[in-house]
Amino acid sequence: MANFLPRLVASCNERPLCLIRVLIGAACLLVLVVVWHDLIVSARDNEQVAFERVRVEAGIQVRAASDTMQASIDRFDFALRTASTAALAGPDALALQGRIVTEALPADLVLQLFHIGADGYLSYSSLGAAPRNYLGDRDYFKTLASDEGDRLVISNPVLGRLTNKWSIQIARAVKRDGRFDGVVSIAVSPEVWMVQLRRYRLSSRDTLALLSADGHYLLRTLDSADYFGKQLPPDRPFLLQREQPEGDFVAPGNNDGVERLFSWIRLPSGLIMASGIALDDALADTRAFNRWSLIRTIFLSCLILLATGALIVALARYEGVVRALGERERHYRKVLDNMAEGILVIDPDNRIISINPAFSTITGYREHEVQGRTPEMLSPTHAGARNLGAIIRSHAGDRWADDFDGLHRSGDTYTGHALLSTVRDAAGVQRIVLLSDVTDSRRKNAEIWRQANYDPLTGLPNRALMTDRLERMIGQARRHPARVVVLFIDLDQFKPVNDRFGHELGDLLLREVARRLKDLFRDEDTVARIGGDEFVVLLSGDDAVEAAERSCARIVDSLSRPFVIHEQVLEISCSVGIARFPDDAADAAALLHQADLAMYRAKERGRATWSV
Repeated sequence: MANFLPRLVASCNERPLCLIRVLIGAACLLVLVVVWHDLIVSARDNEQVAFERVRVEAGIQVRAASDTMQASIDRFDFALRTASTAALAGPDALALQGRIVTEALPADLVLQLFHIGADGYLSYSSLGAAPRNYLGDRDYFKTLASDEGDRLVISNPVLGRLTNKWSIQIARAVKRDGRFDGVVSIAVSPEVWMVQLRRYRLSSRDTLALLSADGHYLLRTLDSADYFGKQLPPDRPFLLQREQPEGDFVAPGNNDGVERLFSWIRLPSGLIMASGIALDDALADTRAFNRWSLIRTIFLSCLILLATGALIVALARYEGVVRALGERERHYRKVLDNMAEGILVIDPDNRIISINPAFSTITGYREHEVQGRTPEMLSPTHAGARNLGAIIRSHAGDRWADDFDGLHRSGDTYTGHALLSTVRDAAGVQRIVLLSDVTDSRRKNAEIWRQANYDPLTGLPNRALMTDRLERMIGQARRHPARVVVLFIDLDQFKPVNDRFGHELGDLLLREVARRLKDLFRDEDTVARIGGDEFVVLLSGDDAVEAAERSCARIVDSLSRPFVIHEQVLEISCSVGIARFPDDAADAAALLHQADLAMYRAKERGRATWSV
């Protein structure tokens, strides 16, 4: 070893290429260290990012599901409160309330509404007369009988003694003069209730579960029948830390052993909503990508070692250069062939020279079908179509990107996105077009925009879109002096109708109100619902102020006419406030506020009228 370095130096002096081989070998080792370090760091970061994405997805999913479940529980609680009052009034009132509840709530969800007397025996069931049945030994009955407060109790799934069906009992105590006088309860079918959770798009091994405060399964979307009555291990975080409102953890499933990331949240009712995402499935793409990166790195490392060995032992540099150029060309060709975007090469005469496989996937045309033809064939020819060929001709020599209307070989149409670049070389000027099918993304963007700007119940513009249009109208009125009028409409007597007939009928009434309002105005006017039973109409033009009161009269007259919905005759009216630009306010927010104040003045004058 002591003589190695002197011999190496002497060898390098005698053969200069030896030094080059040593440097190339050292550089090869350094590159491999960097590449493998980057691979390890990148794989770790990719999995961490994917894990965080799963955590966020589980959190969003559990919050949405918890809102759905709590809304259902609130509806059941409201029904029980009314049933408790009816139980005090007598059997006839309770029977009437039982029919109302079973008809108002979704079919098959409520198995029965029943009343247990203070002696523990069943005294009423919405199913009709039943054999004398003692239910005083049920846990929910014991809990409510011993509880001096007023609380809602949700039982674990129980198998009915008479119905032989699984049900979840949601119960409240009946208090007569402050003393326990029995229990009213709704028996809910867990299989039907679970349909609400199964509406969420879950992977095959993902699950949503509704749990009791002590960890018993109430609902579970995956293998639900195997979990009724079962309890989670006591080491779950939400059982150990009962004051914690929400959280997440990773644990294997009790029965299937699948490792999942669970996100959970504690509901106001005391129940626990949990969302479990199978990590093997959720991280499969990332892990596959990491495996592919490992394979590529192994391949790249082998390539580097081979290239280095070739350079070290090669007798001719030219042969090594040719080999490297060949490898590079194949690499670039592989990249082009595996690109997700279609590539279209066009000559100076606007004819197609070549394409890549992705182009055939997008358009349906093979290379021999398009060579020598113009890009006009890739778009429909009807008037108004964004023809790709015409767009390419109009942007000759430019770098350009935009959407176009595409025509598939099968005759189907799609929305495409094209990126045009110009390349100048010895062969002349060629244009390269990158194509992609963006139909789904554009449709999703349009859907997202509509959801953000339109009221889902009535289809009218919501507050955000209404405010934007009002600001635009005011801006235009400033540039070209004109008048803008805001009509603020609030329905009179809507709440009593909503309370009496229920939210479903109330929603139908709001839709009918929206339809009548739209029929009263022109397409260029804006009719919006800004929340609850409040609507806004925007008018503009030189005659807007004069037309405002005529419009108010039509609105009051139209909405004061009876509504017939589901054979129910409903009578409401409305109060309308008028605000004018620039007379009453100079900006959108102030103008809307003034219209709101004017509406309240109209209400003070006796409703079914309008005020400025």
